[in-house]
Formats: sequence, structure tokens, C-alpha cells
Amino acid sequence: MIKKLSQWGLYGGCAAGIFMVFVTFIDVMGSKLFKSPLTASYELVALSQVLAIGLIGADAFLSGRHIAVDLFVNKMPKPLRKAVILGVTALSIFLFFIMTIEGFLYGESLRQARETSGTVNIPLFPFGYSLGVSFLFLFLVLVKYFIATLRNKEV
Repeated sequence: MIKKLSQWGLYGGCAAGIFMVFVTFIDVMGSKLFKSPLTASYELVALSQVLAIGLIGADAFLSGRHIAVDLFVNKMPKPLRKAVILGVTALSIFLFFIMTIEGFLYGESLRQARETSGTVNIPLFPFGYSLGVSFLFLFLVLVKYFIATLRNKEV
């Protein structure tokens, strides 16, 4: 189920990335050829980046495309290596647990304040909630990885 959720996040992130390319293309073509740039293109790209970057995190971790520094860890004895991996993963779980809660609280505060983007008044609270969902996906993946590491299994 976690793999399926992370794939949905990947699809959402890819869709947001494609949307950014489309908006940028329309903006550049409109401004260069027709002297009429796309209104709010900056806002649309910035909000799409929140979705694109946030939603692909869990899938990137599962597929090994995340940033990792294994140079020193791989040279450690096996018991110490496992302890370091478990410790770092536990800290990551704690971090993303807090970030998940804060993401949802941020989305709720944006909703209550009725915050919108400056130019075209796009409501911002769905993007705050999307951060919470993105962090939740990564939190679940890290818990799965922690349990698998405890059991000496590959994720």
C-alpha cells in the first residue's frame, strides 16, 4: 500500500512538473511573440513546484534516488552500520512526523486566514495540505524502512 501511495505521489509530482513546463512555454511564447505574457505565470510555477517537489519524495526514497552519504557508513562493521542506519532513520521518522503535523496545521491556518496568491487569488490552503500529505507519505516509507532494517530485510 505504501508503494502505491508513493506512486500516486510520483504521478502527481510529474503532472505538476509537466504543468510547470507548459506554463513556462505559454508565458515565454506569449511574451516574445505576442507581447502578452501569461498572467500569474510566476505564481502558477511556484505553486506547482510545491506539489512537484513534495509529492515525489516518498517514491524517490523507495527507488533509491534520494540523496544519501554512504561513503563512511559502508566501511563500518555490520552491527555499527545497522545501528547508525536505525538511528538516522529514527531521527528522520521523528522529523517527518513533526513536519506532517506542521504541514496540516499550516494548511489549516491558510484556510482559516483565507490566504490567496497575490495576482489571481488562488487559495493557498490546498498547497499547505499537500505538504502535509507529502510528508505523511515519506513518514510511512521511513517507518517501513525502519521495520525492514530491524528485520534485516531489503525494502
